[in-house]
Amino acid sequence: MEKTPLLPLPEGMRISHIQLTDTGLMISVISTSPTSCCPLCSEPSSSVKSHYRRTLRDVPCGGRQVLLALTVRKFYCRNLYCSRKVFAERFPAFVDPWARMTIRHCQQITSIGLATCGKGGVRLAVRLGIQSSRQTILRRILDLPDLPTGSILYLGIDDFSFRRGCQFGTLLVNLESRRVVDLLPDREAETSAAWMRQQLDLMAVSRDRGGVYASAATQGAPQAIQCADRFHLLVRRLT
Repeated sequence: MEKTPLLPLPEGMRISHIQLTDTGLMISVISTSPTSCCPLCSEPSSSVKSHYRRTLRDVPCGGRQVLLALTVRKFYCRNLYCSRKVFAERFPAFVDPWARMTIRHCQQITSIGLATCGKGGVRLAVRLGIQSSRQTILRRILDLPDLPTGSILYLGIDDFSFRRGCQFGTLLVNLESRRVVDLLPDREAETSAAWMRQQLDLMAVSRDRGGVYASAATQGAPQAIQCADRFHLLVRRLT
């Protein structure tokens, strides 16, 4: 990373201009690398065809929102056998092609979403000087790659609605990793029991106080301890 007064940039990039706006900072960034590689054939080129500007959202600085005006160069590909004749330079460690925010800003929003939730994340982001929406935060979380589930010891099970009041399914959560591991198309006891039979290491099942999932756990994981989850205990106490 190149040392700058405000924010680190990848090698080959530098700040050319900083402007204070009503909403934050507008920082102009240019590339100083003499060449760029074609994304299709990886052949380096120094033949610049033209320039264009991308506006990117970046991490806040001093509580101010930061917009980057990134000048991107287009190069001629000099590989005669490559079908890509003109290409735009890439910044793989800094921003994805066609993205409207930097990679580190995406990671920041993802961390906020994982630590809070959609609406709570928006409130926290505003306090940190980050402009985002509930949908953006949830989309960042959904874009995370799926991790291998491995052996599930502690399972949380509850129903959810595909269509409100019309069609319901079953949500299965690994309580150790706090990640959803599967969605079932209905909330029938036999469907859930069949799924649990495949999890030979189940030690505990956390469920609601209804009889459907109790029956499913009894049939599918008789060795597991059943307990009512905290949410349904609190709801029952409040009602």
